[in-house]
Amino acid sequence: MKQIINIQEQFGAELHTRQMMERLTASLDANNEYLLDMSGVEQISRSAADELYNLTHSGMHVDLINIEPFVEKMLSVVTKGRFLPRQHTAGDLPIIHCATIGSVQRQLMAR
Repeated sequence: MKQIINIQEQFGAELHTRQMMERLTASLDANNEYLLDMSGVEQISRSAADELYNLTHSGMHVDLINIEPFVEKMLSVVTKGRFLPRQHTAGDLPIIHCATIGSVQRQLMAR
């Protein structure tokens, strides 16, 4: 039977750092199966999403449930980035300044 872990209870509604997900990974037993309940997690940084991707694709038995729309969008961005060749172009993309995590969320949801 899969063990359910409520991520919002452990880390809060905003996952800002890679280290948060590294702590989660370190707390899991590779011999067990887990469901990470993402309900209530409203925001995630790209680095935290990247670490979450690493965890769910590491060979451990980990699945995500109840993913909020913004978190799902960020996970999608990270997943797509894994399969695209790295391209470094200068000056052809607009720079959007975001003063708050909310403004980052609005920018991502608008795309």
